[in-house]
Amino acid sequence: MTIADLRAAHGETLGAAIKANSERTFHAHWPEPPSGKIYGETANDDGLAAFQGQLHKKFDRISPEEKWVGEEKSPYGFPLDISYPQIGVDELVARASDAQTAWQSLSPEDRAAILVEALERGSQKFFEIGYATQHTTGQGFVMAFQASGPHAFDRALEATAMALAAQTSFVQNVLWTKPMGKISVSINKTYRIVPKGINLVIGCSTFPVWNTVPGMFAALATGNSVIVKPHPGAIYPIAILIAELRDIFSSLGLNPNIIQLGVDTIAHPITLELLQHPAIRVVDYTGGPHFGTIVEQECAASGKTVFTEKAGVNCVILDSTHDLDKSIENLAFSLTLYSGQMCTAPQNIFIAQDGMLVNGERVTVEQVASKLSEKIDALVFHEKAGGSTLGAIQNPATALRIQEVRDLKLQIIRDSEAIAQPGFDEARTFSPILLGTDVGRADVYTKEWFGPISFLISTESFESSLAEVVQSIHEQGALSVLVYSTNEALMQQAEDAVVNAGAPIAFNFNSFVWVNQSAAFSDFHGAGCNPAGNATFADWSFVTNRYNVIGVRKQA
Repeated sequence: MTIADLRAAHGETLGAAIKANSERTFHAHWPEPPSGKIYGETANDDGLAAFQGQLHKKFDRISPEEKWVGEEKSPYGFPLDISYPQIGVDELVARASDAQTAWQSLSPEDRAAILVEALERGSQKFFEIGYATQHTTGQGFVMAFQASGPHAFDRALEATAMALAAQTSFVQNVLWTKPMGKISVSINKTYRIVPKGINLVIGCSTFPVWNTVPGMFAALATGNSVIVKPHPGAIYPIAILIAELRDIFSSLGLNPNIIQLGVDTIAHPITLELLQHPAIRVVDYTGGPHFGTIVEQECAASGKTVFTEKAGVNCVILDSTHDLDKSIENLAFSLTLYSGQMCTAPQNIFIAQDGMLVNGERVTVEQVASKLSEKIDALVFHEKAGGSTLGAIQNPATALRIQEVRDLKLQIIRDSEAIAQPGFDEARTFSPILLGTDVGRADVYTKEWFGPISFLISTESFESSLAEVVQSIHEQGALSVLVYSTNEALMQQAEDAVVNAGAPIAFNFNSFVWVNQSAAFSDFHGAGCNPAGNATFADWSFVTNRYNVIGVRKQA
């Protein structure tokens, strides 16, 4: 196919995505159920066979190199033993620089069409991507399929459409004529979009596709070449998509090094070396706040553009509800899903010391705590869904953190225990631990406890709870806040306070939408204005800060 063919084939898809970005209504280009009726009756078997066939081998779909590295281990208890081509930092940068010129010379429409074609081809590997994600991150298979497949690809399409809309929001050429009495003067004006340069995308271990593709596709769509530096423990899922991109570039006669995979190991990391290279001009980072701060400081010192999603402390306020069971069930699922290893998962649950108001009657803090523990148990010990909802712990350090929080001697409302995963005897799976305390232990709960760890914290009043949340947003940052209240005045008070502090807020979730989730084309993931990160997937600044517009004027 030619680029013209791709523009014709994908114009409708891009138009619908641009419209969805504007209207913010529900839009999903790829269906989320891992169904054979949707993706083909043999799709799951084919994907599993591809995954199993890749184990203990070189990932040779990218480029042949002299050196190969790889150290991924499944949190379900076995090594993947896959190796990837390793390229030195200077060579990665040199190849990216060589590929940049031809890529940026294409029109925004051409680039967008090529990227959609790569996504469509990549979607044919959703099941392999799902198994690769499951066994690098520990997510349950259904979640892994959705998060790294349809949901991630929708985020990539969202960023591509946002970038296309921004770059085509004005004409590229115009004959400018200024009346000057009896005469006029005319100038031919051209507006050239000039990419800022090589974009480094630093991936994370828990969502190696979902968190990588927004910056990756925003960069590519705006004409930048990209180096993806995945976490050493989660390379395989994003490598599949990068291989598809390189294939489509090559088939169109373009340099495949427009997109590259820069791998390393825990013992010999290359992230800082890449970050400090003067040719790297834009950086996307997802990961912990400590190294995230280093990334921000390095970029500020060298004038690089940086987009970060670090981590915060996400909060919940329990004030009142019409249906305690449904509300607490929803919250319990948010705490249990993927063992709390989501950047949007709740940690601190604030409740006034006189409890919750439920249909005009007071329910004590102890009763709410018991109800929450009961709902977590119902999920954890569900015969069919428990193990897949919990998934496995990606990093052994996260499992050790459970014992660390036990040693603090707080009230243990619900303790954590090892959970068996059918078919995976060595899986690293633990149920959530829920601890009770009050505002006197702010030294404990005001830091992030990544993993299946949460706190039920009693305060003097709703106003005190809200003040705690606002202070937490200012000091630690947040990617989600959830409030349960039937009082309209208190809801408005909470909305104003939380939004003005710089965090998104949700109210009264009690059905099949959870505060952890962020929907492409509708939810702006990350507010970009609190310590949890400076980026938003995907607002205008997420794409426009990757290029400059430079004018050319010629006397007519």
